[in-house]
Amino acid sequence: TKQSLCLMWQKVKVQLMLSMSFLVAVCWYCRRLYSFLAQLLKRWSIYLQRKLIRNLSVLTEVDLLGYSTREWKGETKQAKHMREAYEDLFWSYRIKYLRQVRRDNYSVLRAVLFQVLSQGIPFPSWMKERDILKLPEKLLYSQGCNWIQQYSFGPERYTGPNVFGKLRKCMEALKANWAEISATKDHEERGNLCNTLFSDESKEHKLYEA
Repeated sequence: TKQSLCLMWQKVKVQLMLSMSFLVAVCWYCRRLYSFLAQLLKRWSIYLQRKLIRNLSVLTEVDLLGYSTREWKGETKQAKHMREAYEDLFWSYRIKYLRQVRRDNYSVLRAVLFQVLSQGIPFPSWMKERDILKLPEKLLYSQGCNWIQQYSFGPERYTGPNVFGKLRKCMEALKANWAEISATKDHEERGNLCNTLFSDESKEHKLYEA
């Protein structure tokens, strides 16, 4: 009958309204959850990037002339000479980018080693010999280099009889990392390996000690 149909429609209508309300609530919740997760991922990404940049001892490439303009402002004689020097590098040698290197006792070694590894320069043939790891002992016993026994490792003081073992580990680290990175032909992958290596202070220092 008409009355029963109306009652049935009312029930269906109520069910539809409840279902729609539930779907709206679910959509709202999912949207809020998505927004929250997106913000969380963004903050985490920024944190990781800042941490990586802070730990990197060799920073990413920057425009040479832009760096010159920022670092050497003003019209002093020194500032003008420095800007001219950077411009000469740009126009005469086609050097367009540079990387800033952390300033400490290893600055020069860091700059040279990063260039060697990032450019994929092959591992020297003379370092492929197994006896290269025994070089400290050879220098001591065959050439009388007694200073090796007083060798200190960065912030560490005299290490006594452990000096040969530590030097050997440093040379092994240099040999292994150099061989791995130079064997990587893809430029981007090689750059990532260098960034990883030069963001680990303990590994990095072993290479310099070697």
